[in-house]
Amino acid sequence: MMGAGRLVEPEDRHRLCWYGRSTPLIPADLTIHTIVDGQLLYCAHPMFFPLVGYEFDIRNCEHCDVFRPRRRPDPPSY
Repeated sequence: MMGAGRLVEPEDRHRLCWYGRSTPLIPADLTIHTIVDGQLLYCAHPMFFPLVGYEFDIRNCEHCDVFRPRRRPDPPSY
């Protein structure tokens, strides 16, 4: 939608992406990292992680071409 602005916050998009990961290991240098709720967020995509590792800013998720939504859990069967 034109002019609608950002529809999903980067943290939410990262949480919804299959490649979105987090770790409790916090680096000493926080310049290009994203920490949310005490967890370091990063992208585990096989093309990105070998290059950037944990040095990842989730604001890059906004225009990501490899976004892959997580599967929703199946509803419980009774």
